This record gives sequence, structure tokens and C-alpha cells, in this order.
Amino acid sequence: MDSTTSSPPVLLDSLPYVETVHEDYEEYALAMIEEEMKAIAPRPLKKMAPINFRTPAMKTEYETLVVDGQVRDRPKEQLKVFQPSKITKPKKWKADDKASADALAQIKSRYEAERIRSLVLEVEKQEGVASWKEYTTSLDESAAFWAKLVQKEVEAVEEINFRRQQSQTQQVGPELERLNQEYQQALYKRNQLEHAIEGLRRKADTDETRKRKAGE
Repeated sequence: MDSTTSSPPVLLDSLPYVETVHEDYEEYALAMIEEEMKAIAPRPLKKMAPINFRTPAMKTEYETLVVDGQVRDRPKEQLKVFQPSKITKPKKWKADDKASADALAQIKSRYEAERIRSLVLEVEKQEGVASWKEYTTSLDESAAFWAKLVQKEVEAVEEINFRRQQSQTQQVGPELERLNQEYQQALYKRNQLEHAIEGLRRKADTDETRKRKAGE
């Protein structure tokens, strides 16, 4: 036989389907794990990588809303900037009045801005709905793929556990029970032999004592 030939692998397995475990064993094991976790020093956390902003405006906006890692509300003075300015309406509308003309121009400008904004929102809504549908579809496909993969793993584990159970209950279990009975019988015979030997030794000592007394 070639010396380089490897020996057949030896399968080592626990016997959960044959051996009985004390009901408090799980709590004992969990307590040991907790004690071990308390003794282990926590691993240092990696620092967050610096944020790269695409534009200076994004950096300014981030620094405004995020302070010491906490998100805060936008300052009131900045909220006033985003609010539309109030249009001062004249008390009496006149065609040749400058105040009336300015107010009318602001109203038309505001209306045009809102009209364009509504058109942009409508376009964004249509594109956004399509994008979200596409994204949701990709998420569903990804979830289905991983669910199928997990199901295969679960089935493989269940198949392995089923084979373990069949092997332990039909082959290993009866063999262990037979060996245990043989061991108990051999242990009982050994105890009987030791008891008989001890009885013979005591009897021999008693006979020797009697002979010695009779000789005296």
C-alpha cells in the first residue's frame, strides 16, 4: 500500500437524538456564554469615512443641518428665506399707477412660477412612479432570489438533520445501548468478582488466625 494514501475521513458528530440532556443545561450554557462575552473586550469600531460632497452647497447644507452627528431643525431665519415674499397690494388699482403695475407683475410672476412648478412636479411624478416601480420590481426579484436560496439552505440542513436522526436512532443508538448494557453487565460481574475475592481474603485471614490460635 502506498504510504502517501490518506486514511478515510472520520465523521465526528454529537448525539442529540440519542443522548438525554439535562433540562438546565441550556441555561447553564447560555450563562457561560454571557460570562465569556463579558470577559472579552469589545472590538474597536472603525471611524466613519469622511463625507465627500459633490458641491460646496451640499457641504454647507450638511453643516447647517447636522451638528455633532445629530440632525437639527433648520434655523428660523433660513426658513424665512424659503418663504415667498408678501405682495403689497395697492389700496386702489389704477392702470397708470406704478404700485399697481409692480403688484400685478409680481402676481403674474408668482403665478407663472407656480405653473412651471406644477408642470415640473407632474413630470417628476410620472418619472418617479416609473422609477419606483422599476426599483420595487428589482427589490422583489432580489427578495425572491434570496428567499429561494435560503429555502434551499434550510432544506439542505433539514435533510442533513433527518439523516443524522435516522442514523442515530436506527444504527448508532441501538449499538450504543447494546454496548452500554454489555458495559453494565461487565461492571456488575467485576463487582461480584471483587466481592467474592474480598470474601475469600477475609475467610483466609480468619482461617489463618484460627490456626495460629490453635497452635498456641
